[in-house]
Amino acid sequence: MIKLNVLISMIFLSFLLIGCSGQQGSAEKIGKEIDQSIESGKKAVESAIEKTIEKIEEIGNAAEETTEQAGKKIDEALDEAGKEIETAADTAEEKIEAATDSAEEEIEKVEEEATKKE
Repeated sequence: MIKLNVLISMIFLSFLLIGCSGQQGSAEKIGKEIDQSIESGKKAVESAIEKTIEKIEEIGNAAEETTEQAGKKIDEALDEAGKEIETAADTAEEKIEAATDSAEEEIEKVEEEATKKE
């Protein structure tokens, strides 16, 4: 009789284990949902990091382009300023030469007049 009770108990436990093995308990369902949430969170964070890196690279590239453009504008401004300075220097030199020539002519006239009076 004990053997029969043990056999029936074993069969009952076997059916119980087989029946329960295919079903998910609420703890398993919550665990899987947590795992899925963590996985989707990881993917969202990785995506955000990638987008942030791309934006940083874009900003860096824009800064380089802006710096290069600013450098070109500075070079152009310096070239233009140099040309204007050369033009101003040439004009000043011409005016100084003309004034010197005029002054020399006046000095010669004064000397001639002084010589005539003597």
